Amino acid sequence: MTGGGPLRWGSALVGFAGLTRPQELVGAMPLDEVYTAAERVRSGGATVQHWAGRLAGKRAVLRLLGLAPTAARLGQVEVLPRPTAACRATAACRDGHPPAVRLAPALAELVRPDGRVRVSISHTDRRALAMAICSTRLPEDEET
Repeated sequence: MTGGGPLRWGSALVGFAGLTRPQELVGAMPLDEVYTAAERVRSGGATVQHWAGRLAGKRAVLRLLGLAPTAARLGQVEVLPRPTAACRATAACRDGHPPAVRLAPALAELVRPDGRVRVSISHTDRRALAMAICSTRLPEDEET
C-alpha cells in the first residue's frame, strides 16, 4: 500500500446463521482482543449480525493490507460509525452511519501517506459482506 501503486481492494464474508453470541464469530480468539473497547461498547446489545458486519469490515481491511486476520491484527483495525453532516453526534449515536476505519500506527504505516482506508458493509439474514479500498483523502476526512 505504500507509494503510488495501483488501487487495491480487500473483501470478506462472515457467516452468522445460527449463531447467537459474538464469541461464536471469532472462535478461540479473545473477543476483547478482536474488537476494540469502543467497538464493544458500540455493539453492546446489538444483534450478532452487527458484530459480524464489523468483523467482516476488519477482515476486509486486513486482506487489503495483505495481512492474516489474527486476533492482534483484527484488534488494530477499528470499524465504527462515522457521524455525517446530517448528524454530528458521536460514534455512540444509534442512527445508521457509514463506517469509518481507524488503524493502529503499525498498520497505518502500510497505507500510502495521502491514503485513507474506506470500508462498505452489507448484510443478509445469514451473512455479512465487506469491501475495503484505499483511496486518496477527501475534504470531509479532515473533520474526523
